[in-house]
Amino acid sequence: MPEIEHMNNEVLNRVPAEFRPLLNLDHLTTWTLDRQRVHNDDHSEYEAARAMFQAVLRSQHVEGDGRWSALRRARKVEKHLNRLVKGSREAARGAEGLRTAYADYVRTIQALPGQRAAKAKAKADRRDQVNTFATKSLNKTIGAMTARPDSDTEESSESAGQDAVEASGGRAVRGVNDLFDRKGA
Repeated sequence: MPEIEHMNNEVLNRVPAEFRPLLNLDHLTTWTLDRQRVHNDDHSEYEAARAMFQAVLRSQHVEGDGRWSALRRARKVEKHLNRLVKGSREAARGAEGLRTAYADYVRTIQALPGQRAAKAKAKADRRDQVNTFATKSLNKTIGAMTARPDSDTEESSESAGQDAVEASGGRAVRGVNDLFDRKGA
């Protein structure tokens, strides 16, 4: 039974033997369709009985009855038949709901390993992308740091300790302030 492959055997052993086959979706489908048919048959029988009781009891008039007396007396009996009709209808719906809910549950359980594997792969891919980006960034930084010339070609107002880098236009840049043309400060 592939539906119960993830179930704990200790729990499975506590399930009565006559109900274990219901854990298989095919057996459950057959069982619920049978239950549904039985409840629908009961439903039609209860409706026929209710119609018969309504016709007979509502037509029994006793000397001195008011206009609605027979109907009120009949309703006391019909109330229980209405419960039977409603109960059998709800039982048939419940059997159908059980079948569809268990089919969804089985489908979800079977899909979980694949979904988790895809999620783990996506996570690993994201991690690889971040690692690749960080590696490229570090390589660029190392490349930029090693490409600086060792000698200063132009003095600047920047603090000492920074090596000058040649910028466009042929001038040496030691810091951010050297990147802006300052006229008349």
